[in-house]
Parts: sequence; C-alpha cells; structure tokens
Amino acid sequence: MEKSDGHAVTRRPASNQRHALPPKRRSEMAELAFMQKAVSMGLGVAKPWGDSDRYDFILDAGERFWRVQVRSTEYESHRGYGVHTYVYVKHKMIALTAAEIDCIVAYIVPLNLWYVVPVEYFSPCKNLWFYPNGSKKGARFESFREAWWLLAPNLKTRIEEKL
Repeated sequence: MEKSDGHAVTRRPASNQRHALPPKRRSEMAELAFMQKAVSMGLGVAKPWGDSDRYDFILDAGERFWRVQVRSTEYESHRGYGVHTYVYVKHKMIALTAAEIDCIVAYIVPLNLWYVVPVEYFSPCKNLWFYPNGSKKGARFESFREAWWLLAPNLKTRIEEKL
C-alpha cells in the first residue's frame, strides 16, 4: 500500500500471520542502521558487552557520553508509530528511567526517520507515539524528529554545512 506522499505503509500483520523476520533479528537490523547513522554524523559509537545493561549503545558526542536505547517499528497503527520505553523483568513491565538510560532513539523503518528523545521528555511514559504525517491529537514528540543535535550541539552546525 502506498500513501500519497510516495511512502509505503506497512500494516501490522494479522495475529495468525508470521513476521518476515523474528523480533530479535529486526532489532539487530535497527541497531546496525543506528550505528551507520551515528558514525556517518561523526559520533563515536560503543556497544557494551552482553545485554545486561538497559542501554544498547554508548555515544561519544565529544562533550559527553550518552547511554542510548534504540527502538524501532515497521508498523503504522492509528495513523502513528509506537515504540515502547520499558523492558520486561520477570514478566513485569519496567519503565526505563534516567538512572538507566539518557535517551531513546526511535527508528521508523518504512519512512527512514529517526527520533532522538532524551529520557526527561518521556519518563515515566511506557510508550511513545510518533505522527510524522500529522495527527489531530497533536504530535508531542515531533520536535524530536532527526534531533541529533540534542546529543551534540555542534552537530547542528555540521548538518547545516552539508546542506
């Protein structure tokens, strides 16, 4: 299905259909895309050993280090794209907090869009909804679209120079 702006819309499959890729593999692909994006902008990227920490990456932005949790979605639902900001611990949803991460970087796969949202702007919400095509409800997180400069203020200058 294609929208009038030329972007393909991926709808969530029916519950009885299998996903093209298992969730773990889709997550790994999003993390790989994140590394490529961050490195292409001149940020240093480190991947912690194992998966015991609540963050996926440490970004070296020059002025400071950021603990980053990468989330992604391929599916549009209710005219928006949702990602969760929690982890499961012993079958309970536990919200991510500033004690564990500094920001979530959400990747909207079909639109190739990134949202950089510092934890203080969403905690204690357990889900973030992004409406890149607009919404009657408002778009609380739209100001964080491609907001890489929040991680490194000098990035804004570098990005503008490339344009």
